[in-house]
Formats: sequence, structure tokens, C-alpha cells
Amino acid sequence: MAGTSITKQQMLRLLDKLSSDDAFRARFEKDPRAGLIDAGVPAAQANAFPADHLGSGTLADKSVFATERQRVSTSLQEECMCMVIPAPGWHGHHHRH
Repeated sequence: MAGTSITKQQMLRLLDKLSSDDAFRARFEKDPRAGLIDAGVPAAQANAFPADHLGSGTLADKSVFATERQRVSTSLQEECMCMVIPAPGWHGHHHRH
């Protein structure tokens, strides 16, 4: 899956928007790929993600994204290699490094 990663800074921006911006969250639920682009991920990079990694649907509560943002911000990891979009009931145990 070459090319299907985003930088730590891109992920932090995305998580920030998912944890605080209701209008962005509504758009992201309908079209995650467009949401990535709206959050500052270059279109070519967002388009490299397989469709099954970017399914639309109901997002988890904003607090889940805020917690994940805090975890990512303190991580030494500089690149995120996959997208697991939290849905209701998600508790952050399904991320890959």
C-alpha cells in the first residue's frame, strides 16, 4: 500500500477537526476522502487510500477523537500508515503502527 500514509501533522489536523468541528464531521461522515482533502491532505495522497479504508458512516463521539489526538500528539511516530475511522462504540484499540 505504498502512498497510503499521512504525516503526523496531517493526522493531528484531521483529528482536531473531527474532535471539534461539527460541520466538518457531517461532511466527513458523507465523504471521508473529501474530508481528508478539506483537512489539508493533498488530493493525490487522499486518493491513494483504498475505498474500503474510507467508508462513510456515523462517527464516534468527538471525545474519542480528542483522546486519539492526544495519543498521536505524544507519539514518536511521524507517519500514520492506515485509516481506521472510529465509529460509535470504538475505544481506540484497533490502530496499527
